[in-house]
Amino acid sequence: MSNLSFSIRNVVSGMVLMMLPVALSGSPARDYAATAAKAERFFKYQEWANAAAMYEVMLEDSAKVVDTYAHAIAVAGMRNLPDYEMSLLERAQKNLIPLDSVFEGVKTVSFAMGHNSLYENFLLLVKERQPWLTRSIEKQLLRYYMFRGNAPEIIRYSKIMLSGAPDNAEYLGNLAMGYMLDGNDDEGIAVYKKLLDYHPDNYKALLMLGNYYDMKGDTAQALGYLRRADSIRATPYVTEILKRLSGKCKRN
Repeated sequence: MSNLSFSIRNVVSGMVLMMLPVALSGSPARDYAATAAKAERFFKYQEWANAAAMYEVMLEDSAKVVDTYAHAIAVAGMRNLPDYEMSLLERAQKNLIPLDSVFEGVKTVSFAMGHNSLYENFLLLVKERQPWLTRSIEKQLLRYYMFRGNAPEIIRYSKIMLSGAPDNAEYLGNLAMGYMLDGNDDEGIAVYKKLLDYHPDNYKALLMLGNYYDMKGDTAQALGYLRRADSIRATPYVTEILKRLSGKCKRN
């Protein structure tokens, strides 16, 4: 009887040991999903401290999920905790998460929240605390200000970027647009022409100049720029303008 009991205990123990890894491997996945659901609920109802606690647990379980860092950083921004924002960024860096992914994540979350300034403030904070990233941050800020149509900041950061790349078409175009948004058409047009000195086939600059001179009633200059644009990329829009301007020249 004792031998039989011993055999049964061995069989049962073996079955338990075989099942244990399965149970253990399944638990973290269920726990992580439950924690993520709680975090999402706290975030939705703006319970920032509780949301932050859940994100901490999630980062302990899975330290390479960009979206978790993005949400945690945005929540830290809402709580006005800049040191904590930087701590989260540094942890992302230690886990070799690309900075562009973190920035894009924070941008997406803050825009979805309707608090765009969270993203802007985060970039400015990183620029201050990690000055070796200044150039990268300034590039991100310029794109943000272009999106926002913030003329003074577009002009400022375009000039900063151009100081290191004076013939860069993107930054020259940004500077020209900044001047135009600021109501300084003369400066804007001068920069567009400078852009064409470096990049004669820049379609956007040709189109902007053509439209500008069309609005000003300078048919000859408008035709010159729009014909160059049309030779690069023919579109119904440009073709229609060219027909109108050509007809106007014939009538005159």
